[in-house]
Amino acid sequence: MDPFDDINAFEKMMKKMLESFFGRGTVDVFGPTQIRQKAVAPGVREPLTDVYETKDHVIITMELPGAKKENIHLDVSSNGIEISAKQETVTESKGISGTSFTHFKKFMSLPTEVDAKSVDAKYNNGILEIRIKKARPTKGRKVKVK
Repeated sequence: MDPFDDINAFEKMMKKMLESFFGRGTVDVFGPTQIRQKAVAPGVREPLTDVYETKDHVIITMELPGAKKENIHLDVSSNGIEISAKQETVTESKGISGTSFTHFKKFMSLPTEVDAKSVDAKYNNGILEIRIKKARPTKGRKVKVK
């Protein structure tokens, strides 16, 4: 008996349970695609994303392979960001051409409050980099109770 039989059986059981809850093809807990893109709805992918902070900024990098700059949309608030993009793929085979679309979408809460008016976004070679200035902390004030 292989000592990994129980682990493999447990993995299959967990994957089946998660897929019944989230939908088939949306969960890959144990495979390498766990950190890659996952489907969030039919035809929509959640892109691989990294978020980190510097002293003054929140920086987000995201993989959007094949997307065009004009098809990337950002909606930034003081505590969250929604990113969506569309990738268009044109294929031709045996004289027949076709176009398919893949949509990327991600909403995330940000680790700290930001200034939504100070967003700098650059897209190069399939990588989107978003740099947002952190909001300046506001001083509290004393309030007299009446």
